Amino acid sequence: MKMKKHLFALLAALLCMVMLMGCTAHAGPESNKLTEAESNKLTEAELQELQELFARMRSAGCTHVVMEVSSQAYKVDRVYGLTFDMAAFLNISPDHISPIEHPTFEDYLYCKRQIIVNAKSLVLGADSLHADLLREDAEAAGIGVTTFALHDADNAGTSADVVAWPADPAHASFHIADGDQALGDYHLSIDGDFNYLNAAAAIAIAHAVGVSLDDADALHAIESVRIAGRMEQFRDPQSNTLAIVDYAHNYASVTALLDFVYERWGEENPRITLVTGSAGNKAYDRRKEIVEAAENRIANFIFTAEDTDTEPIIDICMEMQGYITNKDVVSTVISDRLTAITNAIYDARAHADRFNILLIIGKGNERWIKDHRKHVPFDGDDHVVERMFGL
Repeated sequence: MKMKKHLFALLAALLCMVMLMGCTAHAGPESNKLTEAESNKLTEAELQELQELFARMRSAGCTHVVMEVSSQAYKVDRVYGLTFDMAAFLNISPDHISPIEHPTFEDYLYCKRQIIVNAKSLVLGADSLHADLLREDAEAAGIGVTTFALHDADNAGTSADVVAWPADPAHASFHIADGDQALGDYHLSIDGDFNYLNAAAAIAIAHAVGVSLDDADALHAIESVRIAGRMEQFRDPQSNTLAIVDYAHNYASVTALLDFVYERWGEENPRITLVTGSAGNKAYDRRKEIVEAAENRIANFIFTAEDTDTEPIIDICMEMQGYITNKDVVSTVISDRLTAITNAIYDARAHADRFNILLIIGKGNERWIKDHRKHVPFDGDDHVVERMFGL
């Protein structure tokens, strides 16, 4: 029974981590003005803390560790000397490009690839950009590769070891199989086809580290996983309005979110409002990419604060507004995030003749906003929506 609980916990942890990979803020340097000595001191301290944490885990009886390893971790040697039993490479797209992160996408990709040469095996998204290059890295490192993919309703798509595809027209559940071995139908507690791709990844990872594919109870443990602030849906009792709170913060994640909305509710011709901002002092390309991902698929932008750090909020919002090329899209700048969400809800209620969908992105359930290098308390997007909806 104890081992069974460990397997359940491992699968749940894997799915949580896979869902959050690439979406949570990583521990990058706070300033590009760190001296070399300061940078070395920071790295050495983090390395020591990590090893001490591992030691405490082992002493407490922990058998597995699931961790996200960022590109910055390799760029500044935070994980120097660590060899992973298994590495998972879900996807790659341009991100984290800035003076304090990576100067180019090539540098970003190079740093991300280092996990492959520091692992004993690799789980890889078959449809990931640069998948061929990543396979070449694995071959050069002499490690095996397990792939996963999302297929269409006819089970057609990129060949992979672990595959998920819709089990019903509504995409409420998915079949998952490993080669010729059917693993059953899965109904996740969190929406979105891309999360079934994440589930396939979690199963591939678990199998790679020793979880038997015959242990149906352990595999189905992923069905109960929920993550606060990830694809959370709220219905307004006073109007035909749906609010979705999510961590989406770049081109890929905003595109995936809108794909889900159109797949689920496209036939209802929803009026979609996107409440968004972008982080300050880093990842500058995200500002344009968020607009490009959304402007031809929504009715209204509301630009607002989102961890703007030392950059003026209004400057980031105005920059994002300036990237709009679709003249039919309405846009507003409301610096205060609570006010922005509140206004979006009032605006939806004023258009009661339409089905309104509010996409409130970037912060999830975080209870702070980063401003001038400090975490300033904030209610949280989910709490603001719940309070306004009277839930």
